[in-house]
Formats: sequence, structure tokens, C-alpha cells
Amino acid sequence: MHSSPLYIWQSKNWPNFSYVNSKVMAGLESCIQAVAPLKQLSKVLSHDQQLDWEAAILLDETLASGKIEGELYDRDSVRSSIVNKLGIRSGTKFNKQSDAMVELLLSAIRSSDQPITHDVIKQWHQILFPVAPLPVCPRKSPLTIGDYRNDTMQIISGQYGKQKIHFEAPAKIKHEVEQEMELFFDWLNTSSNDSTFIRAAIAKFWFVTIHPFDDGNGRLSRIIAERCLAEAEDTNLRLFSLSSAFESHHHEYYEQLESHQRYQSDNLDLTQWIIWFLSMVEIAAIDAKKEFERVMQTTTFWQRHQETIINSRQQKLLARLLETTDFSDGISRKKYKALAKTTDATAARDIADLVEKNMLTPVGEGRSRRYFIKFLNLIS
Repeated sequence: MHSSPLYIWQSKNWPNFSYVNSKVMAGLESCIQAVAPLKQLSKVLSHDQQLDWEAAILLDETLASGKIEGELYDRDSVRSSIVNKLGIRSGTKFNKQSDAMVELLLSAIRSSDQPITHDVIKQWHQILFPVAPLPVCPRKSPLTIGDYRNDTMQIISGQYGKQKIHFEAPAKIKHEVEQEMELFFDWLNTSSNDSTFIRAAIAKFWFVTIHPFDDGNGRLSRIIAERCLAEAEDTNLRLFSLSSAFESHHHEYYEQLESHQRYQSDNLDLTQWIIWFLSMVEIAAIDAKKEFERVMQTTTFWQRHQETIINSRQQKLLARLLETTDFSDGISRKKYKALAKTTDATAARDIADLVEKNMLTPVGEGRSRRYFIKFLNLIS
């Protein structure tokens, strides 16, 4: 007597996924409407502005992708890697792990016209781990880097003795993993009548369900999805950060994955997963449009103040306020003091000087006072 299937890959129809076209159409149309303007907007920007936009997208993508996997990258190190690799300026602070992630994000999109193969995905995995991470359990063997796993893969949470198995991936040895990946690559590198956006949703789900590596599967699955989306837009620029949308909805992400990776029926219906994935792409595209507006504002701001003399501490503050949403609620004198690593008296003088020069504007009184970039005078 055979036991009932627990996971989607145990279906007799694996991996012939299906979806209800009529149910995904509304989400697909909304997604396309959000993404379509981005390429045109990028053409409005100068080369330097394009680099500024892409640098901001890369920063968000790297930090969010790491955060999803429980890795908190240092923002300044990530920024240094990005500006260095884009040739904007020379970075001064580097971290091997985050630098490798930036390298992979750029190389994957820059080569989006090339097929993904066993060798390519293994090379990406090698780039992703310049330093092999330590095993989670001392009794476990070191993680395999740059090659497929050769063991059972389970997604587990909870303390020892009270652990919950959320999912077990198909294939228990390397040869079986290779067979699963061969099917995946045959599908991925073959043209289809499906929308590229829908193919991106299926590709992300399929890859992370195979879970071919000991670690890094989530990050690689999002990169593969973004490659599909780059092909749709016929561009080698990173136009939006998919990981940022996933990270801000990470509870939904894990719920969607676990729900769809469980066996439901032999039709392998991914309709709801595709609808959810498309909503994340739409959110990412809307955020990217805000990033475009920020780039335009930043350019105008610096043009207006090109003759204004400021010191390096003030330069660092203005750059941080202009390039990120970290201080969307403004910055206090105390936060500036920590950012600039200076004294309270110097922080007070710097901020007062920027207010006098119409570069910052104060809001509030006393301890609640915050300072914001002054955009009010930017329209001539």
C-alpha cells in the first residue's frame, strides 16, 4: 500500500505545472502596465543618472536578498562594491560576501541573452560563496560550493526535538539532482507561448522547489526570475528590485511557497502562486518609478547647489538623505552626530549651516525636530 504524496514533486505529473489563464490575466495586465514604463524612463536619464538609478536598485536588491536569507550586509560595504563595479567612483569599504552578491547580480543581468546551463548555475553558486560558510551543525559535513548537493534537503524550523519539517526537496543524491535540473533547463531555455512574466514566476518556484544546492537557493531563484524579466524588457539594466518586494512581504512569501510545495492534486496548479508573484513584480516596479523620481530630484538638487561649499561630513549626510529611504522621517541632530562620527557641537554647526544654505529644512521643535532635504525651491 502506497502512502499519499506529501509534496508537489511526488505527483505523477511532476513537473508539468498548470495555471488557469483567465484567473491570472488581470494580475498580468496590471503587472505589465507597471513595468512597461521603466525602460522608457531609463532612456530619459543620462548615462550618469542611469548608473545612479541602477546603483540604488542594486543596493536595495543586495540588502533585501541577504535579509531574506538571514544575512545582514553592511550598507556602506555594499555601496562601495556597487560604485566600484559600476565605475561611478572607487569604493573604500568592502566585504567579501556582499561584494560577491553584487558581482553575481550584475553579471547575471548583463548576460541575460545567454542560456542558463549546469555550468553557468554552478559558476553563479561559486561566485555567491567566495568563503564557504560554516555548517549550521558541527556534526554536518561542510557545504558543497559550486556543485549540486549529494544528500536529502529538508526545510526545517524549531528547536531540536521540536522541529517542524516544512518541505523536503526532490532527489537525494547528486545524480538525481542533475536529472531534475536537466528538465528545468530544457524548459527554461526553450521558447514558449507563455508570458515571460508567468515564466519568471514558474522558474522561481520550480528552481527553489528542486533546491539543488546546499545553500543559496533562494537568492539564485530570484536571480533566475529577474533574468526572465530582463529578457521580457530586452534590457541589461536592473530596472527594479524583486527581492525588496519579497522581503517586505516575507511572511506571505513563505506561506505561498509552503502551500504550493505541498501536494494538492495531480494538476500541479500554480495559479495563486503566479498571481502573488505578479503582484510582487508590480510592487517592485512602482517602487522603481519612485527611485526614478528620486534620481531626477537629486540631479536637480545638485545642479542648484553646484556652487555651494560644504564639508565632507555634510556631503555624506546629503548623499545618504538623497539616495535612500533610511531617513524618510528626516534626520535628527543625534542621528547625524552618529552618522558623521562627530561631536554634538560640530553636528549642530553643520546642520545650521545646511539650513542657512537652503539645503535642509527643519520640521518640529525640541527633541522631535527633524531635518529634511529642501526640494521646495527646485522648480524654477
